[in-house]
Amino acid sequence: MSSFSTTTYGKWIFSGEHTVLRGGPALVFPLFKKKLELDYNHTSKPLTVKASGENASDIEELFPGVLSKALELLNRKDEQLTGDIRFRNELPLGSGMGASSSLCVAFSRWFHYLGFVKTADIYEFARQLENIFHGESSGVDIAVVLHEKPLIFKRPNIIETLNVKNPFKLYLSHTGQKGITKECVNTVNSFIKRDPQSGRRVDEKMIQVTLDAIKLFSGSESDKDPKKLVPILDSGYECFKEWGLTTGAVDQHISLLKSRGALAAKPTGSGGGGYVLSLWADKIQYKFDFETIELFE
Repeated sequence: MSSFSTTTYGKWIFSGEHTVLRGGPALVFPLFKKKLELDYNHTSKPLTVKASGENASDIEELFPGVLSKALELLNRKDEQLTGDIRFRNELPLGSGMGASSSLCVAFSRWFHYLGFVKTADIYEFARQLENIFHGESSGVDIAVVLHEKPLIFKRPNIIETLNVKNPFKLYLSHTGQKGITKECVNTVNSFIKRDPQSGRRVDEKMIQVTLDAIKLFSGSESDKDPKKLVPILDSGYECFKEWGLTTGAVDQHISLLKSRGALAAKPTGSGGGGYVLSLWADKIQYKFDFETIELFE
């Protein structure tokens, strides 16, 4: 046992956010343009952790809590680990890009290398670690980070690879504020508790968004007309609005995108902030003062 390295990538969700916690399907894709790298060197000295890149200090601050939870899950509370860990991170936190899932999967792979976690247990171990960030992790983010392929996901562990045949001009762009997953989950739960009938209706609407999207993404090239994707994205956006997860920066950002030519847009991830998914007829020509990430090139 001398050294170990692993790379995990981000993710983006087309649809199924929140509803996936109640058994609905989610359509999720890996994001290879953003990654987290973990390098571990075994030494006899006490464990040290150093991070660089995006949110480096946050990664260093989060590490002790994730380590403590990992040891607790394995009933190894007094485990004294040694060595040197280096993180290089490109994933912004609180953005819907899967920073927490990438960290938890990298962590779980490291523990597998140490002999603490069996191969068959990596998914569930990582999902339980992600509960630290989400309150209740559906497992969808963990699944796509592990598989690195477009997936149709349904709890508890129904995972189907999707063969995407007709990529559209889809982009991610940041709203300018963080979306805190736990808070967004609580907001949706409060909405459902307050009005169960509306809660079921919105869940059913989001489920239909996912089913329609799966059909379109897996269709023939003749179905590539972006106008067919517009009502699907619009319905997804309406779900987030009814949940109360678009006020302020999210609605403003979507309005800006549409004023510059976006055909449709919706939040991706937990909502409340973070990234927005937008559809364009062609490659974005307008120069925004924020990063735009093209998802299919």
